Amino acid sequence: MRTMACCCVLALCLNGMASLTYAWDRDAAYAAREAALREAIRRAPEDADALVDLAAFYLKPLGEREVAAADGTIRRFQVPLRNERSKRVRDIYAVSWVFRGRPELAKPLLIEALKLRPGHHRAVREMAMMHRMLDDLDAMKPYMEQALRNNPNDLDMCRLYLDHRTALARVLNDQATLLRTPQITYEDRVDGRYRVTRYPSDAERSRAEQLDAQAQDVRRDAIRPLQHLAAALKKDPRVETDPTLASKWRLATAIYLCWIGDYEQSAGTAAAALRLDPTNLDALDFIIDIARSTHTKDLHAKYKAILDRWCGVDSTPEYIEPKTLGPKF
Repeated sequence: MRTMACCCVLALCLNGMASLTYAWDRDAAYAAREAALREAIRRAPEDADALVDLAAFYLKPLGEREVAAADGTIRRFQVPLRNERSKRVRDIYAVSWVFRGRPELAKPLLIEALKLRPGHHRAVREMAMMHRMLDDLDAMKPYMEQALRNNPNDLDMCRLYLDHRTALARVLNDQATLLRTPQITYEDRVDGRYRVTRYPSDAERSRAEQLDAQAQDVRRDAIRPLQHLAAALKKDPRVETDPTLASKWRLATAIYLCWIGDYEQSAGTAAAALRLDPTNLDALDFIIDIARSTHTKDLHAKYKAILDRWCGVDSTPEYIEPKTLGPKF
């Protein structure tokens, strides 16, 4: 009888541990992490690192949770604490998790951190992420470029560079198209109202060709940091033994394949990145984004189910239009 009672108690304890392991209140986890980071600032208000830690959390809100990774094994790793809250934007290559954050809360923290420690590497990096989230690529540019000088192997910054140059090339092409387009105006004359068409001059057509050539050069440059990173990872002997590094290499390759329009190969390469590191949130989100944009329902359902499990809730993005305007140059 005593043995049976002990077994029952043990079973209850194990069940209790399981419930503690798998119970998940995402809002409570967010609040607890935010409170801990705020307390660190309260204890050391002049600590730039503490300010950047909270700002980075606001931009990419993640919290530790014990949950089944992509390969089904139970692990403790960083999972999302917020759904996407920014507008749909075409041709985004940036890490999309930054779009789930709250830049309005991160900005003053980063400004203060840079006042306390000018040139703070992580503050510079997070400023680039913050401006990208606001879709202000013009303001993002100096921070992104400085962050890349600080660390050329930062995949997030390579992705921001790709975003910036791709958007700039599009602006140049649009300007060229406008120069080539006949301009229609209306004039009131003595004998009536006339529609007047002004056709592009030779100088305007020549300028349009120059702008298109500049756009092509910008597009070639867009991929340069990503290619540099992929080449550096390929040559790194640790890729053979470090799954996290190998996963990063595959994801960088997948982003390149997406940029050149090979979406099927890109999705497959991102899936390989996730197999190497089953906790790679960026690789998982990248596959889901490709599946969503190419309307590949089976692929989307498969990987979204994993993300739902990680989030503990439906991970479907919640879109809210930001107040800021689009990219400026």
